[in-house]
Amino acid sequence: MKVKALWGFVGNAAKLGADSPDVRTGQEFAEVDAEYGHALVGKGLVEEVTGKAAPAPNSKKPTAPGETK
Repeated sequence: MKVKALWGFVGNAAKLGADSPDVRTGQEFAEVDAEYGHALVGKGLVEEVTGKAAPAPNSKKPTAPGETK
């Protein structure tokens, strides 16, 4: 599981696949233990990194008549 840190925290280096347990904001880990990674996602400390790009939240798509944003 590949994750990216949203917050700095002290984690389990062995389960993160890192040299140090100190995690900085924006740091990415490619080989995180799946169970540990999902626990960190649930706590809001990291987000899972996927190959797909997320759609822009403020898209400029015009609305059709009768459609609301």
